[in-house]
Amino acid sequence: MRKAALLGLCMIVSGCAGFDKFVSDTATLPGENPNATTGDELNMRRIRGQSAVDVPILPEGGNMWPGPPTPLPTLEDVEKDRSGTVLGGDAATGPQLPDGEEMSIGEKEDIRHGVIGGGTAGKLPDAEPDVSSKYGAHRGVGAPIEIPNDDGTITLIQPDGSVSTIKDNRSTVHH
Repeated sequence: MRKAALLGLCMIVSGCAGFDKFVSDTATLPGENPNATTGDELNMRRIRGQSAVDVPILPEGGNMWPGPPTPLPTLEDVEKDRSGTVLGGDAATGPQLPDGEEMSIGEKEDIRHGVIGGGTAGKLPDAEPDVSSKYGAHRGVGAPIEIPNDDGTITLIQPDGSVSTIKDNRSTVHH
């Protein structure tokens, strides 16, 4: 029974893809070098010392390189193809923009008459209103900026730019 199971196992495993690679990498016949290189290419025959005759590469007749690429068209060529003449226009494309002119869809006129920017005749406000009181900033003018630190101190930034650090006496830590 064991021999039949072993034979059945060998039959099943031999059907697996890569089993022959596994066997050839792990088992060799007696007298063979397990570290010998494998393969039958030209260089492998040379490594083993066998005769290796290779066919030399011979030149072929004719020019195998393509000719020079066609030059890219200039803008003048493209314009000639589109309208027929260099500076003229036709009914399909409309009139051409003369040299030195600018394209506009009317925004310059709106700026001159103050339509853009709130309609105040083109004049911007001198200053923006201070809305910091809406957001909880109740500092007086000239008051320092207070930045609390994790070590129980406060960093003060004065309006003149000077910086100082003081001990925070307002908070007490209870353990």
